[in-house]
Amino acid sequence: MICLRRSSHGLRSGALRAVLLMALLPACSSGLPRPPSGPAPTSGLIEVAYPPPPARVETIPLQKTAGQVWIDGQWEWDGKGWKWREGEWMTPPANAYFTPWMTKRRGDGQLLFARAEWRDKDGRPLNVGADGQICSAPAPSAPSAETKATKQ
Repeated sequence: MICLRRSSHGLRSGALRAVLLMALLPACSSGLPRPPSGPAPTSGLIEVAYPPPPARVETIPLQKTAGQVWIDGQWEWDGKGWKWREGEWMTPPANAYFTPWMTKRRGDGQLLFARAEWRDKDGRPLNVGADGQICSAPAPSAPSAETKATKQ
């Protein structure tokens, strides 16, 4: 019969490995600071001709200042086609939340798109600079699918 004996050195190195693994685990997770998010109103949906291409892979630069959040790169519809907007670090505006872009298909097959944007606590779009400052002019918006339907 063979008996294996563990030395106290083996236990210490195993414990050290476990502690090291636990310390490095957060570095391997997707721990980017994200903006507070909330619902996108359906009034912000516009008709688009075709879905966006797959997202692009981006290298995320170091955070410039504490308190900034990462906004992923995204496709935006310009009325004729999809244009890529690079991801960026942003300072969130006070009392606002972020709605990521989305697509939705209606029952009749029409594809709808809502652009990503910052919104105030009441859900109204904000025109926000990268520094988190709210500009005086409201965010640009295309005529919504509902507005187009009521005009017809």
